[in-house]
Amino acid sequence: MITSRRTAPVLAALLAVVAIALFGCSSMPEIGSDVTTEDAYALGVAAAEKGDHLYAIEAMNRVLARSPLHELADDALLALAKSRQAMGDYPAAEQEYHRVPAEYPRSPLVAEAAYRLGLTYYDQSRPAALDQTMTERAIAQLSRFLTEHPDSPFTEPARERVAELRSRLAEKTYESGRLYVLLKSGRAARVYFEAVARDYADTPWAPRALLALARSAATDGAHDEARAAYERLVLLYPQSDEAAAAALEMAAP
Repeated sequence: MITSRRTAPVLAALLAVVAIALFGCSSMPEIGSDVTTEDAYALGVAAAEKGDHLYAIEAMNRVLARSPLHELADDALLALAKSRQAMGDYPAAEQEYHRVPAEYPRSPLVAEAAYRLGLTYYDQSRPAALDQTMTERAIAQLSRFLTEHPDSPFTEPARERVAELRSRLAEKTYESGRLYVLLKSGRAARVYFEAVARDYADTPWAPRALLALARSAATDGAHDEARAAYERLVLLYPQSDEAAAAALEMAAP
């Protein structure tokens, strides 16, 4: 009889190891009515480890349908969401991740569900040249996770992904500025370069944007604006290649 909230997942994990050892690359057994909740969960974990996510989804759904109040129910729901995500069924995965805090608000898995919900958006984020709706959703969800669960073991990978995604947005804004440079619309270009420098100062695109802003202003004869951008670049990013270029260009006659 399972008596501890921590005991059930441990025992199920041990059963999963046994299941993997028993079935290896062979097909997993049918989950009949005689299979216990613990065994169904263990078989689902084993299937997911093998990459058989359809079987894992069936197993976890059996656990939840049969024993929604079982100690393994929240584990099963999280595993269900992860398998759906692994299969690329992102709408279903998002729905399952939302269910974890809604149905099991006291579960220790709430934080992980919030983090992995952000990953579903991250997985759908597109290159900088394309639509960035999912990038923005991922940043919002992962930032919310970091605020609400600062002590989670997933905070560091969440920060890394937020930084990566912010850099992607900065790149898109920077490239919009470059487009206006090509169109010989310097004033419009500088609006985008300034937005990068202001909103994404922690990304590698900020010093590039300041250098581009300064050069655009110089080309348009706005020498005071150009010098201000050069000086700002040298002050804020003194070790960057862009700062070195700025110093040379300011010194040029």
